[in-house]
Formats: sequence, structure tokens, C-alpha cells
Amino acid sequence: MIQFLNTHTKEQLAALDISSRTYTIMTMKRALTLRGFVQTLERKCQEMQEKINTFREKFAALQNRGLPSLLTSSGKLLTHEQYACKVDNYVSNQITASSSSSEQAGPPSGKILYDKLEGLFFIEHEINHLFEAEPNFYRYREADETLIKIQRHQLPTEDWWQSMLEILPR
Repeated sequence: MIQFLNTHTKEQLAALDISSRTYTIMTMKRALTLRGFVQTLERKCQEMQEKINTFREKFAALQNRGLPSLLTSSGKLLTHEQYACKVDNYVSNQITASSSSSEQAGPPSGKILYDKLEGLFFIEHEINHLFEAEPNFYRYREADETLIKIQRHQLPTEDWWQSMLEILPR
């Protein structure tokens, strides 16, 4: 389309009802830029979804080993502080349960204590390795910025595009 506009004279374009070659070219370039933004946003969202799915798989394995759920009874995600409190309560309950159910007489040895708290050690170790890299929100911010750029883009109406398509030779 841009090549078509550049190869015709001003009079030829006026006959086709195009008053400004520059405006028409700029409008088409905005549409191409917007397409690039949309493709970037789709790619970023796909990357984020892959990371989220990986995290969910790892976290599901930990929940199968006894780690408390991230969700409230109403199905909403807990805040970091609420979840930390929930995990602390879980750990203290495990410690209390293991010390109150001690069947062996005599002073507890390190081996007995380790055996009783093996699940907690496993969970702590796995939580430390839950993320391959420290979590950051760069991808989310980048996706938000791209979405803002898309929302700021103003494209012409469908009628304008239809008239441009009718101008092109077949």
C-alpha cells in the first residue's frame, strides 16, 4: 500500500480521493506498529503463562507433601503475610504433634527429631528451590507497558480501511 501511494502523483491520488499521502502513510504505519505491539504482548503473556504453569507444577508437588494451600476457603489467593502465618502455624503444629507423640523413652536424639520432621525439612528445601531464579516482575511490567501503548494507539475507522482497499488495483 505504501509503495502504491509513493508511486502515484498528487493528482492521481486526489482522483482516488486521497487528500494527504503523508497522513495515509502515517496511518498505515501506526497500524503496523500496533500489530507489532499486539504480537509482543501475546508473546509476553505466553512466556508468563509458561512460568506460571511451571511454578504451579512445583507447588502442587509440595502441597502433595503437606504444604498448606495458597487459597482461602472462598478460593481467593492469600497474601504473602497470610500465607507466611499459615505456614508458621503448620510448622508449629507439626513440631507439637511430633513432640507429643514421642513413643520412645529417654532423651530425644537428633536422628529421632530428624525422622519426625523429615517432611518439614523436605518442604523447606524445596521452597528454597521453587524458583529457578529470584522472582521479579519485569515481564509483568513490560506487558503492562505494551498494553498501555496499545490503548494509546488510535486507528482509523473500518470505513477508512475499506476505502483504502478499494483504491488498490486488483
